[in-house]
Amino acid sequence: MASDFSAAYWDQNPDALLVLSPQGVVLEWNPAAEVIFGYVQAEARGRSILDLIVPPDRAHEEEAIRADALRLGTSVHESVRRRKDGSLVHVNVSTKAVRDAGGQVLYFLSSKKDVTQLKVLRDAKLLEARFRDLLESTPDAIVLVNVTGRIVMVNSQAERVFGYQRADLLGQAVEVLLPMRYRGAHLGHRSGFFEQPRARTMGAGLELYGLRQDGGEFPVEISLSPIQTEEGTMVMSAIRDITDRKKADQKFKDLLEAAPDAMVIVNREGRIVLVNSQAVKLFGWSRDELLGQQIELLVPARFSGSHPSHRNGFFAEPRSRSMGAGLELHGLRKDGSEFPVEISLSPLETEEGLFVSSAIRDVTERKRIEQALRDKNLELENAALVKDRFLASMSHELRTPLNAIIGFTGTLLMKLPGPLNTEQEKQLRIVQTGARHLLSLINDLLDVAKLGSSKVTLNLEQVDCRTVVEEVAATLGPEAARKLLAFDVELPPGSVPLCTDRRALSQILINLVGNAIKFTQQGGVYVTLLDDVPHADGRRVAVRVRDTGPGIPVDEQSRLFEAFSRVESADRRHHEGTGLGLHLSRKLAQALGGRIYFESAEGQGSTFTLEIPEANE
Repeated sequence: MASDFSAAYWDQNPDALLVLSPQGVVLEWNPAAEVIFGYVQAEARGRSILDLIVPPDRAHEEEAIRADALRLGTSVHESVRRRKDGSLVHVNVSTKAVRDAGGQVLYFLSSKKDVTQLKVLRDAKLLEARFRDLLESTPDAIVLVNVTGRIVMVNSQAERVFGYQRADLLGQAVEVLLPMRYRGAHLGHRSGFFEQPRARTMGAGLELYGLRQDGGEFPVEISLSPIQTEEGTMVMSAIRDITDRKKADQKFKDLLEAAPDAMVIVNREGRIVLVNSQAVKLFGWSRDELLGQQIELLVPARFSGSHPSHRNGFFAEPRSRSMGAGLELHGLRKDGSEFPVEISLSPLETEEGLFVSSAIRDVTERKRIEQALRDKNLELENAALVKDRFLASMSHELRTPLNAIIGFTGTLLMKLPGPLNTEQEKQLRIVQTGARHLLSLINDLLDVAKLGSSKVTLNLEQVDCRTVVEEVAATLGPEAARKLLAFDVELPPGSVPLCTDRRALSQILINLVGNAIKFTQQGGVYVTLLDDVPHADGRRVAVRVRDTGPGIPVDEQSRLFEAFSRVESADRRHHEGTGLGLHLSRKLAQALGGRIYFESAEGQGSTFTLEIPEANE
């Protein structure tokens, strides 16, 4: 019976029972030891207890336990032992030295009771009293773990984040809060932390995830802090759910990818922390090759020396800087080729500190087009100079014989050399009219050339606009009378002084009034002089010319002031003209600082208005 009882005690005992040699080698290993420590008897037998289940930092403790047993007969200690999987358990160790009749030690009997859960409850009460209020006030989930990796305390934020009740977590291995794929490696990390406990901040570039009770995973940041208590070192884990931030980061990355320009984000040390695919394509480096490199990798060698000082200057005074800014900037591709760029800089304030976002645009094609335009403009300038020289010389060469023709024709028509018959007089008048028309065309062409090259010299003087309008009316009135048109001129009662160029003003009015009379077949032409027209820039004088002519079609109005442009309505085709009158008038008005505008409706006539400001002599 006693033998049966002894066998049952050995096999059915809930505590680990070990028989150790005087040197600490395992001789016997009961089933409970297999359950608690994870080794079957065949694995344990013959191995040193120190190598088998004693953590390295507890080796001296195990030796002290056996020494006490030798000295006192029996030794009782509470300690920590290591399981086969590397996890730790709290045990209550009772060890007895068994001697023979002569007092020689035969072996040690050691009972190791798993008190992990009891230790958790004891630690929980201790921590509850000391840290409860403090931990509840923190915004992060807090999980306190003892040396065996068991959860001894959580705050309400941890309950909310992980979906557990507090009672469900106490005593659990902290790995229950980790996805399965991380649990094996975490045992090693946990043991390493307890061997060298120190505060570790959140982030550290790791992709970490938590596991909720419902099986859902979520990204987290974790900071670790060792806490010294009467029960030994514990670890406080502050856990932050960064799901929203990850979503924001992903949106930011998506935004970077959608940007049409190459985007490169740099930290304060000048290292590249983020690039988009456009940057990869533009510079020829892969994303992995760029990340972590100094930004000077993308800068030609002749600029890379001074670039760090510019970068430090930006971090010292961070502000958005737009593209261009008149700088000639170049980028450097992986193959060593350079290309012109425009760069805009923007500071980015983040939880990790200040970064700089660089938007980089390849302007090679635009530079090529700009150079082509410069070359073409140079050609045009040269052509304009040639044209001006040609017109200047030809105007003299052409006007001299034309003036002679007009002069001699006038002499013949005055019948000074002798009488003319009717047919001769008719032919001479045709010659005279054609010569005068040709001379007018030459004068207009010369004026256009001068205006186009800004060679018009204005003679600013005090002019009485009333007198100028009266002179124009006196000159063109007979033509209106010949066509049986009403010709009305409305003038202010007194003089209208204005500092301007008299000849230019007169030429503009002759063109406007002359056109109104030329194209009006019935009705009348009405000229109004307005003094002191209100304007934000100061005093202005206006002359309004209204006619009852055919009006200007809407589709013709946009090109009315173009050189050599003529309105192609049926009522106007039989009238002679160069198409330069309105073009010259607008150019002269602009030279005087004024403007010409009009209102017209087909079949209802037109109104042209000239506004001239007071010039500064």
